[in-house]
Amino acid sequence: MFRYLMILGLMLFLPGLYALGYSVYQGPSAWMVDSRTFWGTPISLFVFWIGLAHAGTLLSAIFLALDIKLDRRTALIAELSTLVCLVFAGIFPLMHLGVIDNFYMVAPFLDARGNFANVRSPLVWDFCCIAVYALLSLLFFGVHLKSRENPLLERYRKPMAWLLFPLVLWVHTVVSLDFATTFVPEWRGAFFPVYFIAGAILSGLALMNLLICAEGYRVRLLERLQLICTWILCAIWIWDLMLKGSICTWALVFAGILPQFRMVSIIRENKWGRIAFSVSILIGLFLERVYIVSPEFGLQASSPFNWIDWGLVAFSVGGFVLLFFGIRRYLNRNMEGAGSYFGEVDGTDLADAEQQELEKENSTGLRGVEKLKKGFYIQPWSSEEYHVLRLPLLVGFAAAILFVVWAWGQSVFAQVELSIANVIPLLYPIIAAVTAITLCIRAYLVEKSFAMTRREKSLCVVLFVLLAACLGAFFAGGSSENSTKTLDSQPIGVDAPVSLNQARLLWNARCATCHGADGRLNEKFVREFYPVPPKLDAQRLDSLGADSLVKVILNGRSNMNAFAGRLTPSEALGLVNYMRTLAGEDASESVKEGE
Repeated sequence: MFRYLMILGLMLFLPGLYALGYSVYQGPSAWMVDSRTFWGTPISLFVFWIGLAHAGTLLSAIFLALDIKLDRRTALIAELSTLVCLVFAGIFPLMHLGVIDNFYMVAPFLDARGNFANVRSPLVWDFCCIAVYALLSLLFFGVHLKSRENPLLERYRKPMAWLLFPLVLWVHTVVSLDFATTFVPEWRGAFFPVYFIAGAILSGLALMNLLICAEGYRVRLLERLQLICTWILCAIWIWDLMLKGSICTWALVFAGILPQFRMVSIIRENKWGRIAFSVSILIGLFLERVYIVSPEFGLQASSPFNWIDWGLVAFSVGGFVLLFFGIRRYLNRNMEGAGSYFGEVDGTDLADAEQQELEKENSTGLRGVEKLKKGFYIQPWSSEEYHVLRLPLLVGFAAAILFVVWAWGQSVFAQVELSIANVIPLLYPIIAAVTAITLCIRAYLVEKSFAMTRREKSLCVVLFVLLAACLGAFFAGGSSENSTKTLDSQPIGVDAPVSLNQARLLWNARCATCHGADGRLNEKFVREFYPVPPKLDAQRLDSLGADSLVKVILNGRSNMNAFAGRLTPSEALGLVNYMRTLAGEDASESVKEGE
């Protein structure tokens, strides 16, 4: 089973990797985009994988916080799936950025140039929330792995679970605000955060049940929750149809109607039937994400995807299979302690073993004694997790207050009219991150609970170096040479420009993503990340000169990529001539409007 899954993942990943490289090289013009929103496949895949990433938090952290016992193996599979999903979810916003070198522009802090393109954009909130979510998920997974070797760490799992509980709702609510705060009618509505969270929970459950089937057993509780979530989502879809008159039919069929056949026992009890239910839900929710991100695609009779779009889907699916099962095989001993466990098993023996372990802890440990004395009820303010979490949480609140004070003292925030509403989405992620780090420091210094091997220490050093490199690139603010290039008028020796028709095709493929097809800027895209570039003005173009503009196109400047190697000097000169045509048309229309 493991070998076949790895072969399947490799077959999807290799062609997908080529599509990823090609799309990064070409920029946003490579994939299909919605003309109203300029969002396409990368944002659809981002939202889809973020939804899948909620499986680990839902099944492990939230169940733990509510004292719902989940066997160790299932919980660790859920937590590992969260981390792997976050890896691929983080790739696609960088692709959508267009200029990947400018990744630091989505961080909610200032760089060395004082460049903070759009602090009011929800996409800036995403960066902070998802980064903190990934950090806490990694710490939670690490503590869970080490808790079997060091039982003292077990008392830190539930406090971390209480930090992750609201964070999972916070993250997907913030992602939903990317849509709800825009001008697209299909996205507006106070129901959107609840809608996104319901879809995320359903997709996470479908992924978990699929991974459990690959392991060779089943957890009936998760299958029932999956069916209940389909009912909730169907109700939301039907209500939205009555309200707005639109619905993604394929999502309703794959994720709403087909899973209802689980009520038929002969299908429900068949392993391949359970796999088919989960796959059907994942397909339906991916199509629903495509429909939400790009509403125009739902109006087309045929598939709007080209080979790049399908390649990006294959890259993410194949990459997930390879990375998840690769790590899963490496951690097999830590996750189970008794070898691989394949075969048609319902998982009850695993749960029974976990229950016996829990009863043993409760009958011998201090925590069990306290429960018995209080009749299995503990006052919230006297619970063990409260005492562990109290001081780190105060440190987290202090860090959030300091951030607000620092933000109000920065001139760039005043320039973009920052309000309290722009800061609120960042506060809880800051509190959660600082609290979790303080918890780990306490576990290491006070209780000496983190006994790491040499390999684990080496991994921590590598991660620290990578983090330092990212922070250095962020605060450096990009290449200073690229942002201070001067426009000179030295001749470049171009024989003849390409025709205006060829230049128009090049403009639509290479330049329209930011500058707009008519030269009046694609502000829907640009304002998400970058300072708005100057509009095409005939007088300005004349003052710069053709040679200087050709050099800007070929060598890049400020936030514009260099196109040398992708465009010839003749093609660049043809683009300059086409820019003059657009500037002339713009001037003519301005005169008509003035008349």
